[in-house]
Amino acid sequence: MRRFFSTTLGQILAIIACASTVTFSLFIALLFWPGGPPTPGWPWQPTFRIGSIVRVLEQTPEAARARTAEMLHQPGINLHMTDAPATCLTHTLDIEDLQRALDNEVGDHTAGISVGSCNAEDPNSDIQVLVRLHRDDRVVLEARTQRIGPEPPRITFPLFAALLFTLVGVAALSAWAVALVVRPLQRLSDKADAFGREIALAPLAEEGPLEIRRAARAFNLMQERITQSITNRTRMLAAISHDLRTPLTRMRLQLDTNVSDTMRDKLRKDIDLMQTMVSSALAFLSTGSSDEHREWLDLAALIATLCDEYAEGGAVIRYEGPGHVRFFCRPDAMQRVLENLIDNALRYGETVVVVVSIRDETILIDVSDDGPGIPEAQLRDVLEPFVRLDPARGGQPGNVGLGLAIVRDIVRAHGGELMLMNRRPCGLTARILFSQFTSGEPHH
Repeated sequence: MRRFFSTTLGQILAIIACASTVTFSLFIALLFWPGGPPTPGWPWQPTFRIGSIVRVLEQTPEAARARTAEMLHQPGINLHMTDAPATCLTHTLDIEDLQRALDNEVGDHTAGISVGSCNAEDPNSDIQVLVRLHRDDRVVLEARTQRIGPEPPRITFPLFAALLFTLVGVAALSAWAVALVVRPLQRLSDKADAFGREIALAPLAEEGPLEIRRAARAFNLMQERITQSITNRTRMLAAISHDLRTPLTRMRLQLDTNVSDTMRDKLRKDIDLMQTMVSSALAFLSTGSSDEHREWLDLAALIATLCDEYAEGGAVIRYEGPGHVRFFCRPDAMQRVLENLIDNALRYGETVVVVVSIRDETILIDVSDDGPGIPEAQLRDVLEPFVRLDPARGGQPGNVGLGLAIVRDIVRAHGGELMLMNRRPCGLTARILFSQFTSGEPHH
């Protein structure tokens, strides 16, 4: 029980129960408070009778009031005029009801009304009503009456049942409403606990209030990113351990059998190969975690400069596009993207064309080659880490299948998208789309 009330649902239900109990207690107290509502039926008959008598006496000459009062005797009400009344001071709830009812009924026709009982043992058997008239407040009308019939209960079964039903209904509906809010939180808690034991889990349903839906969406994104990160690193370790085994074996055999100059050159090549694979893996692991700040960059100038550098090295490459394209990005990361795409195109093709265009506030960068292309069914697969194609575009020394994955992650970090498309009759185009509104600084 203590554990239940330590939960959100238990605490909210406890608050509702306490509030309902206080409301019920206040309602009962109001029924018995002297200023509360009068008991239906009791004060109104004597109130109307005494009220009608007061109105008549108010219009009667002073000399005739005493005789008129004696003539107005009614069953249960004795009347007489007096200038020296003995005020009775005993009060009950019924007497308070009669006092309040008379004030409302004839208070404007009198100079004051006093109601009390002269019988302390049985107050309701002798109730005194003193009324001071406006025109002569030295002489008062004294009316004697009594409480007729048994006193009805102030709390009847229908009233108690209605109040109890209201409280139970409010508590039940509140519990139901709270459960709707708490249930998604409970699922989120269970999912987070299960995620600590098992990485591959189905996404959490995004339901409930806005704040809970946002929390569920954030949890799903976190789960997806963590799962993808762990999967990529596991695959990376498997790929590197497999690819490093071959050059290490060759190096061991060469060292055991021969240390000639020719063998030294082969060893250097194997070392370079291992260095390339390790560098690619480290570059992939550092993608997205760079502390480089974004700044405005002339994207067209960067691409044109890279194309000139590759052309000076003997590559057949050209740039087509505007002279200036302003883009808000991380310059070093963007240069890595372009270099990876150009290196990939030059590896499998002889001629490379880089085209930049702007369409509807979107920057398009196309890097095209005239190589063998990629089978349509594998265009999306090659964007995943450690995916290598055989034989035309795979199997290259030092290639661990991370180049395009690195490019895709950097492009996504800039709010863009990377797509691969085959050309006709041959070749491949790597297209990057950047939205200037999502990738640049906020527009004012």
